[in-house]
Amino acid sequence: MTELVTHLHTLASRFDPDQIPDSDVAGLVVDLGRAGRLVDGMLTRAARRATETSAHETTGAKDAATLIATATGTSTAAAKKMLRTSSQLVDQPDVDKAVTDGTLSTDQAVVVSETVADAPEKAGELIVDATTQTLPELRKKARDIRTAADPDRETTRRRHLARRAFRSWTETDGEWKAFLSGPGDLGARIEAALRGEHDAVFRTAHAAGQREDDACYRFDALLNLLEGHTADGDAGTTPKGADETPATGTAEAGETVARRPRRTGRQTKVIIRVDGSALVRGEVEDGETCEIAGIGPVALSAVREQIPDAHITYVITSAQDVTVAHLGRQVTAHQRTALEARGYQCEVPGCTADHLLEIDHVTGWAITKQTRLGDLAWLCTSHHRQKSRRHYRLLGPPGQRTWTTQTGVEISRDPPAQAA
Repeated sequence: MTELVTHLHTLASRFDPDQIPDSDVAGLVVDLGRAGRLVDGMLTRAARRATETSAHETTGAKDAATLIATATGTSTAAAKKMLRTSSQLVDQPDVDKAVTDGTLSTDQAVVVSETVADAPEKAGELIVDATTQTLPELRKKARDIRTAADPDRETTRRRHLARRAFRSWTETDGEWKAFLSGPGDLGARIEAALRGEHDAVFRTAHAAGQREDDACYRFDALLNLLEGHTADGDAGTTPKGADETPATGTAEAGETVARRPRRTGRQTKVIIRVDGSALVRGEVEDGETCEIAGIGPVALSAVREQIPDAHITYVITSAQDVTVAHLGRQVTAHQRTALEARGYQCEVPGCTADHLLEIDHVTGWAITKQTRLGDLAWLCTSHHRQKSRRHYRLLGPPGQRTWTTQTGVEISRDPPAQAA
């Protein structure tokens, strides 16, 4: 291994990327990526030995995690994840082979190994998915698998609640950073509080000709809420029953100044889907639903704790039928809640837009003269414009959508899924 490192060092010192022919750059990137995964894989598999042999003592490091963090230039938290994964690989031969072959990177191995520890039968599926999906997509699938395999969500929620945290620190150049974690149901409340203000910040910035990353707008929205003022001019949430602020205000010298647009169209509440029978019984049985839209399944205790909250909306499956059609064009409050429970994201397959969405009549109200839940869909501004002006078509039921051109050429398709 020492000889290999010496040869690599010699090769790296002679390596000049500007001398690589243009046609070979793509292959070079692929090969270097594979080489990196192979080396990282060896380190991941060997990490557990650092603990077993107390190797850190020979270097004066505090513990094995500190030894690995120092050697790799990563954080202690990342080193601890590597150590945990290294120990789990002993009992996960399929994942261990994928790490050995360089199929999985260290980050992918951590995600796959943690999931396989709870759902061993998913090893092959996750390894295949890791070769075609981005890391965020892989994490989302792993989260869904682990949640479905969780035998005791109440215990899991208590563990997450005990580990809830807000940490902040300042980097060497003075940049402030923060980390937030907690149970999914409480995180959903924080997300819901940000949504409306996020859209107001977005609209205000774009009206001024500013274009920034969406994460910048979320930061500004959070700061506005903490400081008690909002991008649309509100001083905060209007108390129930209070008079609305006029649409215009009067400036000095009698000028009339238009207020910024108020927050509209965005899901600003937590949507909980729960079987009424589970609420009555006090526990969720197999086949019953208890989840937060956009978050996933949660413990029933989390639902019971939040029932008195005015900003929580429930879709109880044994309650009012929200699918009944009506003859008006506008969507009812019950239908909007059911739409939000379906998921607040553009329904064109492959589109990940989740803000400033519009409710669209898939078939067209002028044709059906009815507003039926199954015929309603979320569309982002761009796709809504394509559908309205260029006659693109959204076809199929929720969860099985297809997006086609005016001539019927299919552009994208949702993967097969059970109807929501």
